[in-house]
Amino acid sequence: MASLNPVCRIRYGQWLSVLLGSMFAVVSSECLAASEVGGKPEKSDVVVVYTQPSGGFTPVWVAYEAGLFKKYGLNVKFQVLNPQVAAQAVVAGEVDFSTAGSELISARLKGARVKYFGGTLQQLIFQMWGVKEITSIQQLRGKTVAATTPRAAVDAATRETLKKNGIIPDKEVSILYVQTVPAVLISIITGKTAAGTLSAPNTLKAREAGLNLLADIGRLNIPGIQVTYSATESYLKRNPNTTYAFLKAIAEGVLLAKTDPSVAKKAIAKYAKIDDPKMLDGTYDAFAPYWDNSLAVRPEVIRAQFDYLDEKEFPAARNTDPREFFDNSFVENLEKAGFFKGLGLRR
Repeated sequence: MASLNPVCRIRYGQWLSVLLGSMFAVVSSECLAASEVGGKPEKSDVVVVYTQPSGGFTPVWVAYEAGLFKKYGLNVKFQVLNPQVAAQAVVAGEVDFSTAGSELISARLKGARVKYFGGTLQQLIFQMWGVKEITSIQQLRGKTVAATTPRAAVDAATRETLKKNGIIPDKEVSILYVQTVPAVLISIITGKTAAGTLSAPNTLKAREAGLNLLADIGRLNIPGIQVTYSATESYLKRNPNTTYAFLKAIAEGVLLAKTDPSVAKKAIAKYAKIDDPKMLDGTYDAFAPYWDNSLAVRPEVIRAQFDYLDEKEFPAARNTDPREFFDNSFVENLEKAGFFKGLGLRR
């Protein structure tokens, strides 16, 4: 090969230098982005509220039990509150992060500056069970079914399931609110209500009690906020690194819960207070297929929640932009930085 003349050698050297410099800059910027997204948390001691001892919260429990929150600099303390109280605690700034569901939709429509910033369960995973005399949803006409609290995920699941079966809630079927999922189970077993909507592990207890499964709501693919993460807008603005740390731990919690069922079941046993191996297996199997890798809040899920609201109380809800209710920037920045890819999470 003929050698380059001096001028060409200079130009070639300059070109190579520019090329290598550009490549180095790209690699450096990517590495820098990955390292800079989420530095030291502004606040290390955080309170996280969840609403029910339901297997749907397993990734949160796993993140705690496996030390993933501590890995990212957070000392987490859990509180268990009913959905409405949990929402109020977020709005009042009494807790840092909440897994409260649809109640924050109502709160924001009333003026509260709160937003969802992630989610791991964005469809309604419940089952409707009936007393021994009820073998079909159609037999519920003229009777009463139990739910937890108005406009909570259990309530939305109950109403949508009735509608999908041609039954008009509040007109053809009455809904009794009993606050908690275990209380729903008790109301069915004691005959106070003809049926009710349950989440695992209470669904398995219903089977053991000889109740009848009327609908597997998870298979109906009803969009809804079941396990999402939220905080006030001011909190997210003041504590971005704390929020990144929380989401990183949750992402790893989802991955670990899916890839190591034994770890997940151990967490379920502790927080849902289950020691029966069959019940542990059933609870895990009920939720594991639905845990969301992406963590991003989906607009169509927020839109669906608008449809579940009382039109008289919130007449303007259906004309509201769903994007006002969530902030996916934290998840998107982690995605751009390669965090999820680095974990091996397929999104």
